[in-house]
Amino acid sequence: MYRLKTISLMALCCIAVQALAQVENGVSRQLAEQRARDISEVCYQLNFHIPVSVSEAVTVDETLTFGWKGTVDLQIDFQGGLAGECEVNGKACKAECRQEHILIPSKLLKVGANTITFKHCTSRDKSLNRSADYLYTLFVPANARSVFPCFDQPDLKAKFCLQLVTPGDWQVLGNAKVTGKTPTDNGRLTWTFAPTEKLPTYLFSFTAGRFQTRTAERDGRQIECLYRNTDAKDVAQLDKVFDEVALSLRWMENYTGIKCPFQKYGFVVLPSYQFGGMEHPGAIQFTDREIFLGTHPSSDEELTRLELIAHETAHLWFGDLVTMRWFNDVWTKEVFASFMAAKISREQFPDINHDLNFLKMYQTRALATDRTDGTHPIQQPLDNLNQAGLLYGNIIYDKAPVMMRKLEQQMGTEAFRHGLQRYLKQFSYGNATWDDLIDILSTEAPMAHLKEFNDVWVKQKGLPTITYKYNNGKLIITQQDPYGRGLVWKQKFQMGLFDDNTGEVKPITVNMQQAEVAIPLVKKPFAVIPNYDGSGYGRFVCEPSAINVEEYAWRTADDLHREAALITLYENYLMGRIAPGEYLQTMNTSLMNEENALVASTLCGYLTHAYYWLGDDKRRYFEYFLLNDATTHPLPSVRQSLMRSLSQMALSPKTIDALYTVWQQKSDSLLNDRDYMSLAYHLALMKPDQWQQIISEERSR
Repeated sequence: MYRLKTISLMALCCIAVQALAQVENGVSRQLAEQRARDISEVCYQLNFHIPVSVSEAVTVDETLTFGWKGTVDLQIDFQGGLAGECEVNGKACKAECRQEHILIPSKLLKVGANTITFKHCTSRDKSLNRSADYLYTLFVPANARSVFPCFDQPDLKAKFCLQLVTPGDWQVLGNAKVTGKTPTDNGRLTWTFAPTEKLPTYLFSFTAGRFQTRTAERDGRQIECLYRNTDAKDVAQLDKVFDEVALSLRWMENYTGIKCPFQKYGFVVLPSYQFGGMEHPGAIQFTDREIFLGTHPSSDEELTRLELIAHETAHLWFGDLVTMRWFNDVWTKEVFASFMAAKISREQFPDINHDLNFLKMYQTRALATDRTDGTHPIQQPLDNLNQAGLLYGNIIYDKAPVMMRKLEQQMGTEAFRHGLQRYLKQFSYGNATWDDLIDILSTEAPMAHLKEFNDVWVKQKGLPTITYKYNNGKLIITQQDPYGRGLVWKQKFQMGLFDDNTGEVKPITVNMQQAEVAIPLVKKPFAVIPNYDGSGYGRFVCEPSAINVEEYAWRTADDLHREAALITLYENYLMGRIAPGEYLQTMNTSLMNEENALVASTLCGYLTHAYYWLGDDKRRYFEYFLLNDATTHPLPSVRQSLMRSLSQMALSPKTIDALYTVWQQKSDSLLNDRDYMSLAYHLALMKPDQWQQIISEERSR
């Protein structure tokens, strides 16, 4: 304390400047905030030279212009190689490279417009995704710095002016339109692109290589596509893909009241792509496995394709037009894209049970993480963009959509939509935080108390435990915070009142805005079915009477209520309220009678998970039932799922012998080569006297 008091004011200023100028790997939040204050009006002029051979490096010449009002040395992010000097405002500079940054002395910069030129920088391949005859860039969350010097943070949006020099037989796709295509003396091509709209570095992208090209016009708009697949049956599906792109654009323009905010719509279909898609405006990337479907695609496969296309299209507004300020809000763009895609697909596939699909896709996965000690808030802290990959998981992708549905329900659909329109218009081509959106939505629906809702659902970890009891003519529902913080997760859901005389269930709506809600009832029901329609989020504790009803009478319920019952029963099994043997017998009986593939899939997952945690003797006993289901169930998806589970977990000699026969004869057409390989490894462990023969035969295949 004493020494701090004797430090002079000038020394304190020096310490502050030192802290601001600290150099470290990655992009720290401290650095990002400093640069966001000092830098504006960024523009990248990039000229990439792409050689024919992947053994030769891609190089780039760059002119970087920006406005400046800082006082400390400038850090430019770059992981590649610099060749010699750069120029700063026309003066040669021997720039220092340290810990993934190029350091530009502040004395060479001026308040106002500045220009820095780099020649023959060497790009690293890791984010160029290079193959023998094509490449595509993928920079999310902060990997543009591996390819060219930049300010690799989402809130320094920039215009990109791109040139690509490629082999002469290559095609290209970028964020903006091609304005020039010039042959060179050595048989190469120089492609020039129009300037982009303002983009963060993670959304800048280009694709180049030996691709097939296709353009189509929908609603007066040109849509361009690059693809490598040459199968005529697959390529014929592009007409449907163009239709679904146009549908998604029309829907988003109507919902937001904003025309497509970018100069063109283009996409590339990539083989072995590492994600489902990526939303680079004008250069969206899709995986071929979800765009090109089989000869007779199922309705589920058709739905998945539309949801993927709609998801990436919705990002043009949520994420691209308005971008998060920092990657701790990366979940906001993902949840909005999924939320809008669900609305679009609901209209296009009215015969699909979308509420059931929502439970299956999001709620069960969210519960799987949120009930554990490893859970975390939807919005998480992030000190450095090199740690952004740690943010992804079930909470971001699965709990966030549950929260968003509750948020819309809390404030009303029209108020929600109007608030989103205001948000998009206010922050167009800029950046915003999740809290900025909550401020806007709160003015649209002040009675919804959204800031309280936000503090619990988004900024706190965990989920409620919900119990109920009948007392003095009232059904009393109580919500408890398992971490003892006294939080209340505001939400609406249904409870079911079961009449044992008629076998019918009467649904009642619970509006849980406080920790306890009392609902008057005419008479005491035989049983109360918690979370009757599955719309509630939390761990619903069942009374014994409800467990009996859900285990036995529930098989006559419709698909949605059956799925909701399975979720509730599974949570009660995990809480120790249902004995393992009873639970497994009930689930197996239910599975044998299940005709809905989505519900059956849930049963398979719960059944095999419960089986896995049994002791060895009980596992051997229950394997008889699993093997029977895996070979006789009428649904192929059930047979496939259970056979895959058994091929990695089976213990009993009878089951192992049956699996050995399947493997030896390759008799199960539902298993692929990878499945048979996994089965071979398991058989080698379980048949130690034959392990060499099994492995040798599998290798020979």
